[in-house]
Amino acid sequence: MRRYSVLRLQPKEQDQIDFLHNVYMNDVKFDFWKSPSEVGKEVHVMLPDDVEAKFLPLLDARNITHSVMIADVKKVIEEQQQKRIKLRKQVRMRDWREGKVQFNLAQYHSFADVINYLNALAVTYPDRVSVQPIGTTHEGRQIPLIKITNKRSVGQKRGIWVDGGIHAREWVSPSTVLYFIHQLVTQYDRDAQIRGFVDSLEWYIVPLLNPDGYEYSRSSNDPEIRLWRKNRSPAKCIQQSSGLFQPPTTTCCQGVDLNRNFDWFFGQVGSSTDPCSEIYQGEFAFSEPETSAVRDFVQRHRISTFLTFHSYSQILMYPFGHQVRTYSNDLNDLRSTALLASQALRSVYNTQYKVGTGADTLYPASGGSEDWAKGKAHVKYSFLFELRPEEQVWDGFLLAENQILPTARETWEAVKVIAQQTLSLPSNVARSPLKRCIDHDSLCGSWAQGGACESWPEMRQRCPRSCKVCT
Repeated sequence: MRRYSVLRLQPKEQDQIDFLHNVYMNDVKFDFWKSPSEVGKEVHVMLPDDVEAKFLPLLDARNITHSVMIADVKKVIEEQQQKRIKLRKQVRMRDWREGKVQFNLAQYHSFADVINYLNALAVTYPDRVSVQPIGTTHEGRQIPLIKITNKRSVGQKRGIWVDGGIHAREWVSPSTVLYFIHQLVTQYDRDAQIRGFVDSLEWYIVPLLNPDGYEYSRSSNDPEIRLWRKNRSPAKCIQQSSGLFQPPTTTCCQGVDLNRNFDWFFGQVGSSTDPCSEIYQGEFAFSEPETSAVRDFVQRHRISTFLTFHSYSQILMYPFGHQVRTYSNDLNDLRSTALLASQALRSVYNTQYKVGTGADTLYPASGGSEDWAKGKAHVKYSFLFELRPEEQVWDGFLLAENQILPTARETWEAVKVIAQQTLSLPSNVARSPLKRCIDHDSLCGSWAQGGACESWPEMRQRCPRSCKVCT
């Protein structure tokens, strides 16, 4: 049986980044937990032992510093599973099972458990909770959305969209979102601020946007299954050349990276047309039932804020992520709100978050949901959270259950800041299109190709289309 390990790479020169990025984009045998982005930032990659044996000499030849972060991924998965089984046999503290509906927020749950919890909340708190499906997955699972608002308070309300679990292996994401639901529902009568959020806002929350992938990742301790990222779309096959005098081989792989499948510069950067790639973008934008469900729901409702939760790296991102130094017209508002939110998060356990666009803080990637929400759905506030752990911590996607509640508690403080900002929006600020994006000079295209967007301060105002700053 193949043994999988995770390597920690520390590129210190641009040519090392370029080499690793080429591997990331073109070799599906490597599962990058943290992709190559810029000099000085760590890269984490999971690979089987036979591939590792061939890869290490290539790293040494390029003087790329490397060390073993996890020696045996399956062993860690099995150890964590045994800890979970042991803990569940013990009596848990009431703090974790608070409220009329008993649900242990301090553990990872199955999709069925999540459905039962949401339905129990709707039955127990009918005056402020309702549950509905927004779509059906490839494997026939309904994608549940819970709506939380005071049904007795009339008038038009702003909406906040929250989703988790778009990537299957990022288990702390849906667990964190479930904590938000718990707070909004059970603390309504105890916390005046939460009561205001429920009375004056409509919360549309999808804790598990990718239930097929999530359940698949729970089905085995095999690292290739536990660390599954995509959805479970039917297999797509491609033919690959196997040598000058050899017939081509056919390879078939399942799944689409849902966060490359939204209609925002679809397929242009940071995604792949290879169905075997971890970042396979799909055949076309919104080709997947999960992403089209998000599109259809958001477009039909008055959404002012869009929050999507991932792991890991401890980053709070705002649009746009498809290109470095590319921002929306209300950048100052987005950034100041993100900074306030990260400060509130830090006040709980002193957890440090970076703030910026995905392209500026990680790497450019198009087709992301938060970019689409801002650029195409015209949502005012759109943010992506990369939750715990930080990049230097060894466990990555295998975050232990004792980290769920600390992660959720601190992140909830950030969400409350963003919700308060949403409530404070002037009544005339609606979902309106961004400014019309046109160039004001016939030479804009050639200037942009020459790098003027970065070097000439007036270029962005004069040539916004060519600089791609108001698309």
